[in-house]
Amino acid sequence: MSARPAPGAAPERILSREASGLRHLRWAREVQATLEAHVDHNPALADADREALRGEARALAAAVQALSGAVKPYRDFLERTRVRYRGRVRVAEHLVRASGAEGAARAHLEAALSELAAMEATQRRPLKEALSAEIDRLRERMAHMDARVAERLSAAFIESLYPPLTAGASRVADDGDPDDDATASPR
Repeated sequence: MSARPAPGAAPERILSREASGLRHLRWAREVQATLEAHVDHNPALADADREALRGEARALAAAVQALSGAVKPYRDFLERTRVRYRGRVRVAEHLVRASGAEGAARAHLEAALSELAAMEATQRRPLKEALSAEIDRLRERMAHMDARVAERLSAAFIESLYPPLTAGASRVADDGDPDDDATASPR
């Protein structure tokens, strides 16, 4: 079982802003699942608190869905389009090394680098900006959720919503699945 941060250590439950969109998505889904589990399985909740938490879970689900809608096109772009450009640059670099940096190989490398830069500006940047905006909206939504829940329930309750994070708060700590990208021990 993963060690949990000490209660009241609020920043330790918050994923680093520099974490990827995919890692933010995983983190938010973990919080959403825990919130829903409290609603469904926590007998200590008053009916009014349970109903308020249901509303928070629905709102968080919408934010998670919006983030998912931005993560998918960005991940698809990285894994399909961008890798082709990067592959072309690697081939051009190889040709330069193999030819001793002669004319045609050098021109091929310069063209590949130019196309990579153009792709970054015209394709990647807009996708990354859209993803970044959704990450910011999610983080703001979760901060507001925490504040509303804090008006009704304890800090320990809020802390219970958040999964343990790895050192540096870069991802959810998950020792249970070696195939999971987020597999790592907590701090």
